[in-house]
Amino acid sequence: YTARPLEERMTLLWHGWLVSQVSQLNGALAGYMVRQIDLFREMALPIHDELVQAVSKDPAMMLYLNTAQSDPDHPNENYARELMELFTMGVDTYTEDDVREAARAFTGWRFSQPPRSMLTGDQEADRELRATWNPEFFKAPQRQDRGEKTFLGQTGAWDGEDIVRIIEEQIATGEFVARRLFREFVHDTPSEADVAALVEAWDSGGHDIREVLRTILVSDVFYSQAAYRAKIRSPVELLVGLVRGLEIETEFRIDVRTAETMGQVLFDPPNVAGWPGGPAWLSSGTLFARANFVDGLFGGSRGLPGRRQRDRVVNGGLVPPALLGQASAEDMVDTALTALVDGNVPETSREAIVEAAAGIDNEQERAQTVAYLVACSPEYQLV
Repeated sequence: YTARPLEERMTLLWHGWLVSQVSQLNGALAGYMVRQIDLFREMALPIHDELVQAVSKDPAMMLYLNTAQSDPDHPNENYARELMELFTMGVDTYTEDDVREAARAFTGWRFSQPPRSMLTGDQEADRELRATWNPEFFKAPQRQDRGEKTFLGQTGAWDGEDIVRIIEEQIATGEFVARRLFREFVHDTPSEADVAALVEAWDSGGHDIREVLRTILVSDVFYSQAAYRAKIRSPVELLVGLVRGLEIETEFRIDVRTAETMGQVLFDPPNVAGWPGGPAWLSSGTLFARANFVDGLFGGSRGLPGRRQRDRVVNGGLVPPALLGQASAEDMVDTALTALVDGNVPETSREAIVEAAAGIDNEQERAQTVAYLVACSPEYQLV
Protein backbone atom coordinates (compact mmCIF):
# COMPACT_ATOMS: atom_id res chain seq x y z
CA TYR A 1 0.00 0.00 0.00
CA THR A 2 1.04 3.60 -0.38
CA ALA A 3 2.74 5.14 2.63
CA ARG A 4 1.11 8.46 1.69
CA PRO A 5 -2.64 7.82 1.52
CA LEU A 6 -3.62 11.48 1.91
CA GLU A 7 -1.47 12.42 -1.08
CA GLU A 8 -3.08 9.66 -3.15
CA ARG A 9 -6.49 10.88 -2.01
CA MET A 10 -5.58 14.39 -3.15
CA THR A 11 -4.28 13.05 -6.46
CA LEU A 12 -7.71 11.57 -7.09
CA LEU A 13 -9.35 14.83 -6.01
CA TRP A 14 -7.33 16.94 -8.47
CA HIS A 15 -8.03 14.38 -11.22
CA GLY A 16 -11.76 14.93 -10.74
CA TRP A 17 -11.44 18.71 -10.31
CA LEU A 18 -8.86 19.89 -12.88
CA VAL A 19 -10.34 17.57 -15.44
CA SER A 20 -9.04 16.06 -18.66
CA GLN A 21 -10.57 13.02 -20.38
CA VAL A 22 -8.45 10.31 -21.96
CA SER A 23 -11.32 9.46 -24.35
CA GLN A 24 -11.00 12.92 -25.88
CA LEU A 25 -7.31 12.50 -26.67
CA ASN A 26 -5.82 10.85 -29.73
CA GLY A 27 -5.03 7.25 -28.77
CA ALA A 28 -1.31 7.74 -29.35
CA LEU A 29 -1.34 10.63 -26.88
CA ALA A 30 -3.24 8.86 -24.10
CA GLY A 31 0.03 8.56 -22.19
CA TYR A 32 -0.23 12.28 -21.51
CA MET A 33 -2.96 11.44 -19.00
CA VAL A 34 -0.47 9.34 -17.04
CA ARG A 35 1.87 12.30 -17.06
CA GLN A 36 -0.96 14.50 -15.75
CA ILE A 37 -1.71 12.09 -12.89
CA ASP A 38 2.00 12.09 -12.05
CA LEU A 39 1.81 15.89 -11.89
CA PHE A 40 -1.14 15.73 -9.50
CA ARG A 41 0.70 13.19 -7.35
CA GLU A 42 3.87 15.30 -7.28
CA MET A 43 1.83 18.39 -6.37
CA ALA A 44 -0.80 16.67 -4.23
CA LEU A 45 -0.54 19.21 -1.38
CA PRO A 46 0.56 22.27 -3.32
CA ILE A 47 0.65 25.99 -3.25
CA HIS A 48 -2.56 26.31 -5.27
CA ASP A 49 -1.16 29.00 -7.57
CA GLU A 50 1.72 26.71 -8.57
CA LEU A 51 -0.58 23.78 -9.30
CA VAL A 52 -2.87 25.85 -11.53
CA GLN A 53 0.12 27.30 -13.39
CA ALA A 54 1.50 23.79 -13.91
CA VAL A 55 -1.74 22.17 -15.07
CA SER A 56 -2.34 25.09 -17.46
CA LYS A 57 0.87 23.99 -19.23
CA ASP A 58 0.13 20.28 -19.03
CA PRO A 59 -0.09 18.64 -22.50
CA ALA A 60 -3.24 16.63 -21.70
CA MET A 61 -5.01 19.77 -20.49
CA MET A 62 -3.76 21.83 -23.43
CA LEU A 63 -5.15 19.26 -25.85
CA TYR A 64 -8.38 18.64 -23.95
CA LEU A 65 -9.37 22.31 -23.65
CA ASN A 66 -7.67 23.42 -26.85
CA THR A 67 -5.06 25.96 -25.79
CA ALA A 68 -2.56 23.98 -27.88
CA GLN A 69 -4.42 25.10 -31.02
CA SER A 70 -5.31 28.65 -29.99
CA ASP A 71 -3.94 31.61 -31.93
CA PRO A 72 -4.70 35.37 -32.20
CA ASP A 73 -6.99 34.99 -35.21
CA HIS A 74 -9.09 32.33 -33.49
CA PRO A 75 -8.52 32.40 -29.71
CA ASN A 76 -10.15 29.33 -28.19
CA GLU A 77 -12.25 30.15 -25.13
CA ASN A 78 -12.64 26.64 -23.69
CA TYR A 79 -9.81 26.72 -21.16
CA ALA A 80 -10.37 30.34 -20.19
CA ARG A 81 -14.00 29.60 -19.33
CA GLU A 82 -13.49 26.32 -17.46
CA LEU A 83 -10.45 27.68 -15.63
CA MET A 84 -12.68 30.28 -13.99
CA GLU A 85 -16.02 28.52 -13.73
CA LEU A 86 -15.03 24.97 -12.75
CA PHE A 87 -11.40 25.06 -11.66
CA THR A 88 -10.92 28.20 -9.56
CA MET A 89 -13.67 30.79 -8.98
CA GLY A 90 -17.08 29.32 -9.72
CA VAL A 91 -20.11 30.64 -11.57
CA ASP A 92 -21.18 34.29 -11.56
CA THR A 93 -17.67 35.53 -10.76
CA TYR A 94 -16.64 36.68 -14.24
CA THR A 95 -18.09 38.13 -17.44
CA GLU A 96 -18.04 37.01 -21.05
CA ASP A 97 -15.56 39.81 -21.69
CA ASP A 98 -13.27 38.22 -19.10
CA VAL A 99 -13.50 34.91 -20.96
CA ARG A 100 -12.60 36.54 -24.27
CA GLU A 101 -9.69 38.50 -22.81
CA ALA A 102 -8.33 35.46 -20.97
CA ALA A 103 -8.56 33.39 -24.15
CA ARG A 104 -6.42 35.97 -25.94
CA ALA A 105 -3.81 35.66 -23.20
CA PHE A 106 -3.47 31.89 -23.65
CA THR A 107 -2.79 32.08 -27.40
CA GLY A 108 0.56 30.77 -28.58
CA TRP A 109 0.89 28.18 -25.82
CA ARG A 110 2.34 24.99 -27.27
CA PHE A 111 4.26 21.86 -26.34
CA SER A 112 7.03 20.18 -28.30
CA GLN A 113 6.35 17.38 -30.78
CA PRO A 114 8.77 14.73 -32.05
CA PRO A 115 10.90 16.33 -34.79
CA ARG A 116 10.25 15.17 -38.32
CA SER A 117 13.76 13.73 -38.45
CA MET A 118 12.74 11.14 -35.84
CA LEU A 119 9.64 9.99 -37.73
CA THR A 120 10.21 6.94 -39.92
CA GLY A 121 6.97 6.73 -41.86
CA ASP A 122 6.23 3.42 -40.20
CA GLN A 123 2.83 3.94 -38.56
CA GLU A 124 3.46 1.59 -35.65
CA ALA A 125 6.91 2.97 -34.89
CA ASP A 126 5.77 6.58 -35.18
CA ARG A 127 2.78 5.90 -32.91
CA GLU A 128 5.12 4.40 -30.32
CA LEU A 129 7.42 7.42 -30.59
CA ARG A 130 4.55 9.83 -29.97
CA ALA A 131 3.28 7.71 -27.08
CA THR A 132 6.66 7.80 -25.31
CA TRP A 133 7.63 11.35 -26.26
CA ASN A 134 8.32 13.69 -23.33
CA PRO A 135 6.84 17.03 -24.47
CA GLU A 136 8.10 20.35 -23.18
CA PHE A 137 5.96 23.47 -22.86
CA PHE A 138 6.92 26.58 -24.84
CA LYS A 139 5.41 29.79 -26.16
CA ALA A 140 5.33 30.44 -29.89
CA PRO A 141 5.85 34.23 -30.20
CA GLN A 142 4.30 34.44 -33.66
CA ARG A 143 1.15 32.78 -32.30
CA GLN A 144 0.73 35.01 -29.24
CA ASP A 145 -1.63 37.95 -28.84
CA ARG A 146 0.60 40.49 -27.10
CA GLY A 147 -1.93 43.28 -27.06
CA GLU A 148 -3.38 44.97 -24.01
CA LYS A 149 -6.15 43.08 -22.24
CA THR A 150 -8.55 43.97 -19.43
CA PHE A 151 -9.26 40.98 -17.23
CA LEU A 152 -11.19 41.02 -13.95
CA GLY A 153 -10.69 44.77 -13.79
CA GLN A 154 -6.92 44.74 -14.37
CA THR A 155 -5.39 46.00 -17.61
CA GLY A 156 -2.05 45.03 -19.13
CA ALA A 157 -0.38 43.04 -21.90
CA TRP A 158 -1.30 39.90 -20.04
CA ASP A 159 -0.05 36.40 -20.80
CA GLY A 160 -1.72 33.20 -19.58
CA GLU A 161 0.52 33.15 -16.51
CA ASP A 162 -0.78 36.61 -15.61
CA ILE A 163 -4.35 35.37 -15.99
CA VAL A 164 -3.70 32.62 -13.43
CA ARG A 165 -1.99 35.11 -11.10
CA ILE A 166 -4.95 37.51 -11.26
CA ILE A 167 -7.41 34.67 -10.67
CA GLU A 168 -5.48 33.55 -7.60
CA GLU A 169 -5.70 37.09 -6.21
CA GLN A 170 -9.51 37.03 -6.25
CA ILE A 171 -11.51 36.60 -3.04
CA ALA A 172 -13.82 34.27 -4.98
CA THR A 173 -10.98 31.82 -5.57
CA GLY A 174 -10.21 31.31 -1.90
CA GLU A 175 -13.89 30.86 -1.12
CA PHE A 176 -14.41 28.44 -4.01
CA VAL A 177 -11.44 26.28 -3.02
CA ALA A 178 -12.47 26.36 0.65
CA ARG A 179 -16.00 25.18 -0.12
CA ARG A 180 -14.80 22.45 -2.47
CA LEU A 181 -12.32 21.04 0.06
CA PHE A 182 -14.85 21.22 2.89
CA ARG A 183 -17.42 19.33 0.83
CA GLU A 184 -14.82 16.77 -0.13
CA PHE A 185 -13.73 15.94 3.42
CA VAL A 186 -16.57 16.95 5.77
CA HIS A 187 -20.12 17.33 4.42
CA ASP A 188 -21.99 19.16 1.68
CA THR A 189 -23.30 22.21 3.57
CA PRO A 190 -20.52 24.34 5.06
CA SER A 191 -21.60 27.33 7.11
CA GLU A 192 -20.25 30.80 6.40
CA ALA A 193 -18.12 30.43 9.55
CA ASP A 194 -16.69 27.15 8.23
CA VAL A 195 -15.76 28.80 4.93
CA ALA A 196 -14.32 31.87 6.65
CA ALA A 197 -11.99 29.73 8.78
CA LEU A 198 -10.65 27.98 5.70
CA VAL A 199 -10.27 31.22 3.74
CA GLU A 200 -8.24 32.61 6.65
CA ALA A 201 -5.94 29.58 6.42
CA TRP A 202 -5.78 30.06 2.63
CA ASP A 203 -4.77 33.70 2.99
CA SER A 204 -2.34 33.32 5.90
CA GLY A 205 -0.72 30.25 4.35
CA GLY A 206 -0.10 31.82 0.95
CA HIS A 207 -2.70 29.60 -0.74
CA ASP A 208 -1.03 26.47 0.63
CA ILE A 209 -3.51 23.60 0.32
CA ARG A 210 -1.68 21.78 3.11
CA GLU A 211 -2.66 24.56 5.54
CA VAL A 212 -6.29 24.55 4.44
CA LEU A 213 -6.46 20.79 4.91
CA ARG A 214 -4.78 21.05 8.29
CA THR A 215 -7.48 23.49 9.36
CA ILE A 216 -10.17 21.08 8.20
CA LEU A 217 -8.66 18.03 9.86
CA VAL A 218 -8.27 19.63 13.31
CA SER A 219 -11.63 21.42 13.27
CA ASP A 220 -14.51 20.54 15.57
CA VAL A 221 -16.85 20.16 12.60
CA PHE A 222 -14.64 17.44 11.08
CA TYR A 223 -15.27 15.32 14.19
CA SER A 224 -18.89 16.36 14.63
CA GLN A 225 -21.96 14.18 14.28
CA ALA A 226 -22.89 16.20 11.20
CA ALA A 227 -19.77 14.92 9.44
CA TYR A 228 -20.14 11.27 10.48
CA ARG A 229 -21.08 9.16 7.48
CA ALA A 230 -22.05 12.32 5.64
CA LYS A 231 -20.27 11.36 2.41
CA ILE A 232 -20.99 8.54 -0.03
CA ARG A 233 -17.98 6.46 -1.00
CA SER A 234 -16.93 6.69 -4.62
CA PRO A 235 -16.27 3.35 -6.36
CA VAL A 236 -12.53 3.93 -5.95
CA GLU A 237 -12.95 4.58 -2.23
CA LEU A 238 -15.11 1.47 -1.94
CA LEU A 239 -12.42 -0.74 -3.48
CA VAL A 240 -9.44 0.84 -1.73
CA GLY A 241 -11.25 0.75 1.61
CA LEU A 242 -11.80 -2.99 1.25
CA VAL A 243 -8.26 -3.76 0.19
CA ARG A 244 -6.64 -1.71 2.95
CA GLY A 245 -9.17 -2.46 5.67
CA LEU A 246 -9.01 -6.22 5.14
CA GLU A 247 -5.23 -6.29 4.50
CA ILE A 248 -5.62 -7.74 1.02
CA GLU A 249 -2.51 -7.86 -1.15
CA THR A 250 -3.52 -8.06 -4.77
CA GLU A 251 -2.55 -7.05 -8.27
CA PHE A 252 -6.23 -6.85 -9.15
CA ARG A 253 -7.16 -4.31 -11.81
CA ILE A 254 -10.75 -3.27 -12.22
CA ASP A 255 -11.97 -3.64 -15.80
CA VAL A 256 -13.43 -0.63 -17.58
CA ARG A 257 -16.89 -2.12 -18.03
CA THR A 258 -17.22 -2.78 -14.30
CA ALA A 259 -16.01 0.73 -13.53
CA GLU A 260 -18.57 2.16 -15.95
CA THR A 261 -21.45 0.32 -14.28
CA MET A 262 -20.40 1.73 -10.91
CA GLY A 263 -20.01 5.22 -12.39
CA GLN A 264 -16.28 5.98 -12.12
CA VAL A 265 -13.78 5.25 -14.87
CA LEU A 266 -10.37 6.57 -13.87
CA PHE A 267 -8.63 8.75 -16.48
CA ASP A 268 -12.04 9.43 -18.03
CA PRO A 269 -14.45 11.56 -15.98
CA PRO A 270 -17.82 12.00 -17.71
CA ASN A 271 -17.22 15.63 -18.68
CA VAL A 272 -15.18 18.70 -17.80
CA ALA A 273 -17.12 19.11 -14.55
CA GLY A 274 -15.79 15.77 -13.32
CA TRP A 275 -17.73 13.13 -11.44
CA PRO A 276 -20.80 14.69 -9.79
CA GLY A 277 -20.27 12.60 -6.66
CA GLY A 278 -22.54 12.72 -3.64
CA PRO A 279 -25.99 11.17 -4.17
CA ALA A 280 -25.11 10.59 -7.84
CA TRP A 281 -22.84 7.72 -6.77
CA LEU A 282 -25.86 5.69 -5.67
CA SER A 283 -28.84 4.63 -7.75
CA SER A 284 -30.66 1.34 -8.14
CA GLY A 285 -28.28 0.55 -11.00
CA THR A 286 -24.99 1.55 -9.39
CA LEU A 287 -25.90 -0.07 -6.05
CA PHE A 288 -26.56 -3.34 -7.88
CA ALA A 289 -23.25 -2.89 -9.73
CA ARG A 290 -21.42 -2.41 -6.43
CA ALA A 291 -22.92 -5.60 -5.03
CA ASN A 292 -21.96 -7.51 -8.19
CA PHE A 293 -18.45 -6.13 -8.02
CA VAL A 294 -17.98 -7.12 -4.37
CA ASP A 295 -19.50 -10.52 -5.14
CA GLY A 296 -16.89 -11.01 -7.85
CA LEU A 297 -14.11 -9.69 -5.64
CA PHE A 298 -14.76 -12.28 -2.95
CA GLY A 299 -15.79 -15.18 -5.16
CA GLY A 300 -19.54 -15.47 -5.36
CA SER A 301 -21.08 -16.80 -8.54
CA ARG A 302 -19.22 -14.50 -10.92
CA GLY A 303 -15.59 -14.95 -9.95
CA LEU A 304 -13.04 -12.18 -10.13
CA PRO A 305 -12.50 -10.87 -13.69
CA GLY A 306 -9.46 -8.75 -12.89
CA ARG A 307 -7.52 -11.07 -10.59
CA ARG A 308 -3.84 -11.80 -11.11
CA GLN A 309 -1.81 -14.99 -10.87
CA ARG A 310 -0.22 -14.06 -7.54
CA ASP A 311 -3.54 -13.37 -5.82
CA ARG A 312 -4.66 -15.67 -3.03
CA VAL A 313 -7.87 -17.04 -4.51
CA VAL A 314 -10.56 -19.42 -3.25
CA ASN A 315 -13.58 -20.22 -5.43
CA GLY A 316 -12.47 -17.56 -7.89
CA GLY A 317 -12.33 -14.73 -5.33
CA LEU A 318 -9.86 -13.03 -3.02
CA VAL A 319 -9.48 -14.14 0.59
CA PRO A 320 -9.30 -11.27 3.14
CA PRO A 321 -6.32 -12.04 5.45
CA ALA A 322 -7.52 -9.73 8.24
CA LEU A 323 -10.48 -12.04 8.88
CA LEU A 324 -8.54 -15.30 9.18
CA GLY A 325 -7.44 -16.85 12.46
CA GLN A 326 -10.52 -15.80 14.42
CA ALA A 327 -11.78 -18.00 17.25
CA SER A 328 -15.39 -17.94 16.12
CA ALA A 329 -17.78 -16.71 13.46
CA GLU A 330 -18.81 -13.95 15.85
CA ASP A 331 -15.21 -12.78 16.26
CA MET A 332 -14.73 -12.79 12.50
CA VAL A 333 -17.81 -10.64 11.98
CA ASP A 334 -16.77 -8.19 14.69
CA THR A 335 -13.30 -7.91 13.14
CA ALA A 336 -14.82 -7.10 9.75
CA LEU A 337 -17.26 -4.60 11.20
CA THR A 338 -14.49 -2.84 13.12
CA ALA A 339 -12.22 -2.70 10.07
CA LEU A 340 -14.83 -1.44 7.62
CA VAL A 341 -17.62 0.39 9.47
CA ASP A 342 -16.17 1.34 12.88
CA GLY A 343 -18.15 -1.53 14.40
CA ASN A 344 -21.23 0.64 14.16
CA VAL A 345 -24.21 -1.19 12.64
CA PRO A 346 -27.64 -2.07 14.04
CA GLU A 347 -27.50 -5.17 16.23
CA THR A 348 -30.02 -6.89 13.95
CA SER A 349 -27.60 -6.47 11.02
CA ARG A 350 -24.71 -7.85 13.04
CA GLU A 351 -26.74 -10.86 14.15
CA ALA A 352 -27.79 -11.62 10.57
CA ILE A 353 -24.16 -11.60 9.39
CA VAL A 354 -23.09 -13.79 12.33
CA GLU A 355 -25.84 -16.28 11.50
CA ALA A 356 -24.72 -16.45 7.86
CA ALA A 357 -21.07 -16.87 8.86
CA ALA A 358 -21.79 -19.58 11.42
CA GLY A 359 -23.34 -21.73 8.70
CA ILE A 360 -20.06 -21.94 6.74
CA ASP A 361 -17.42 -24.40 8.00
CA ASN A 362 -14.54 -23.53 5.66
CA GLU A 363 -12.68 -20.58 7.22
CA GLN A 364 -11.63 -18.96 3.95
CA GLU A 365 -15.09 -19.18 2.43
CA ARG A 366 -16.55 -17.83 5.67
CA ALA A 367 -14.17 -14.86 5.50
CA GLN A 368 -15.22 -14.15 1.91
CA THR A 369 -18.91 -14.24 2.85
CA VAL A 370 -18.45 -11.96 5.85
CA ALA A 371 -16.43 -9.49 3.77
CA TYR A 372 -19.13 -9.51 1.08
CA LEU A 373 -21.99 -8.92 3.52
CA VAL A 374 -20.26 -6.07 5.35
CA ALA A 375 -19.09 -4.45 2.10
CA CYS A 376 -22.66 -4.50 0.77
CA SER A 377 -24.13 -3.02 3.95
CA PRO A 378 -25.68 0.47 3.83
CA GLU A 379 -23.13 1.64 6.40
CA TYR A 380 -20.13 0.75 4.22
CA GLN A 381 -21.44 2.91 1.38
CA LEU A 382 -20.88 5.95 3.62
CA VAL A 383 -17.73 7.47 5.02
